Amino acid sequence: MSLRPGPSAAPAGPGLVTPAIRATGLRKRYPGVDAVDGIDLSIAPGESFGFLGPNGAGKTTTIAMLCTLAVPTAGRIEIAGHDTRTDPVAARRRIGLLFQETTLDNELTAAENLRFHADLYDVPQPRVPARIEETLRLVGLTGSRDRLVRTFSGGMRRRLEIARALLHRPQILFLDEPTIGLDPHTRAEVWRYLRHVCEHEAVTLFLTTHYLEEAEQCDRIAILDEGRIVAQGSPAELKSVLGADRVDLRTGDDAAAARLVRERLGLAVTEGPRGLSFQAPDGTRVLPRLLAELDVPVYEAKVTQPTLDDVFLHHTGHRIRDDGPAAPPEAPPPPSPAPAGPDTGTGGLRAELRAMRMVWRREMLHFARDRTGAAISMSQPLLFLFILGVGLAGLMPDVSGPAYQLFLFSGVLVTAAQGPAVAAGASILWDRQGGFLREMLAGPVNRSTLLIGKCLGGATVATCQAALLLSVAGLIGLPYDAGLLALLLAELALTALAMTVLGVLLATFIRRPQTFGTALTVLMAPLVFLSGSMFPLSAMPTWMAGLALANPLTYAVDAMRRTIAAYLPDPPARLFQPLQWGGWHPPVIFEWALIAGITLLALAVATRRFSRTD
Repeated sequence: MSLRPGPSAAPAGPGLVTPAIRATGLRKRYPGVDAVDGIDLSIAPGESFGFLGPNGAGKTTTIAMLCTLAVPTAGRIEIAGHDTRTDPVAARRRIGLLFQETTLDNELTAAENLRFHADLYDVPQPRVPARIEETLRLVGLTGSRDRLVRTFSGGMRRRLEIARALLHRPQILFLDEPTIGLDPHTRAEVWRYLRHVCEHEAVTLFLTTHYLEEAEQCDRIAILDEGRIVAQGSPAELKSVLGADRVDLRTGDDAAAARLVRERLGLAVTEGPRGLSFQAPDGTRVLPRLLAELDVPVYEAKVTQPTLDDVFLHHTGHRIRDDGPAAPPEAPPPPSPAPAGPDTGTGGLRAELRAMRMVWRREMLHFARDRTGAAISMSQPLLFLFILGVGLAGLMPDVSGPAYQLFLFSGVLVTAAQGPAVAAGASILWDRQGGFLREMLAGPVNRSTLLIGKCLGGATVATCQAALLLSVAGLIGLPYDAGLLALLLAELALTALAMTVLGVLLATFIRRPQTFGTALTVLMAPLVFLSGSMFPLSAMPTWMAGLALANPLTYAVDAMRRTIAAYLPDPPARLFQPLQWGGWHPPVIFEWALIAGITLLALAVATRRFSRTD
């Protein structure tokens, strides 16, 4: 049974059109293992093609290479005529991808997930609202468009991912184990919508599965085992090679029965935990004779036509593991959207900026919805300012509490920005663990665009949160001067960006978000302590002051402190001493230029590392 209902399922003749997917000599080697070992593929436009194989056969690795999420060790890939090595962005623009594991953002609504996908793929703005409604209607989720995804069931999430994969009208839809881990009812529901898609959307399907029922619905199948294609053809062609029925027996003595079948019928027998199995040219005629001649009790006997499981056994020597998904029900599909051509832009700077804004906006939405987290982050700098500020002032002779609070304010601003800024690095790791990062990496934009958007989003969140402290500046005697507040806000934004980039850079060296938290504490605690945020550099020992001069945060704190001092009528000279190299006091503009330079260098390194593909 094909996914497509009529003759249109047949692939185009060879040489007439550019293949939707072409791969030659494809290999992927990891330390100690060849995950993919010399695969050749040519898949015509409009064809449904299945990769059938057990877990670990190399199916997911192959899809990762075809979708540019992994770099082949050897070989060449073309997607709709675009070489994935020389033009990966153009290749990704023609792909829709349904990952094996969910890649939705659980803290966004269904419509927001689709809107971000539309921005990532540069779907023309005027068509986005209608396209979102069409795809939600296609998968029966119109009534759930404004619900947070974390409230969805597994089947609803899968259907939303189908809608997202189709939103930009891809030429090729990759389905990596689309129903793995789902219960039979949900599997049937997912296949109902996939069949509907095949009938109404002009796409080439590439399916990986270890379920025989799913593979049977493809126009062509490649059987994959240990990274190699061992057979390829339509389901009927593959089964016709066997030319025999399968006979299954369960007897009182399987070993003796197997010996008798070999001796009297001359047939090869496979013994397994469920009994005996062998191929016979005409099983319905062989079985009565066999029952009459066997000298052992027969508890169960069955003759079946050849299946893909038999084909797999014939080519590999072992059976594929099949948990038997339910076949798609013949239920009436939901209303169909009108067919249309590809719904993506042509790329370029405008598309990159749109994707960057998408990443930035996602960070802002997360910030706006996490009010508890924002309140907790604000508690620490307020504690420093109004409690520790007064207490620490008592330890310094000739320094009053209010004067020390003015001195401490620039350091408190940096501390307030630090948490949300470096958290952007942690969010990359959580996105990787939760799957959403793969959705972004599969998009037709440069990886640097995604990283810059993440940094700008993290910096904006950090600036907004730290800027709330400016509202209490008057409580410690700082004048509410528009010029002062504007300068502090600008300096705060650059500081927040610098710390965000630092956190993102650290995240490119670490794989687990739990490890990131520990590493961040080890790194940031000395940087904040040595920045002069809580006491003057002149009070430090000489060796510690030398370390402070090598700390980028020292220059941010000093620049903001000097800006504050310029607006105070009589700043305490003992506390407000400008940073100096020997006897030279670097100008504030020099300090900010130094921070900007370090930020750009760290961003370049982080971008290079983030853009690497496994």
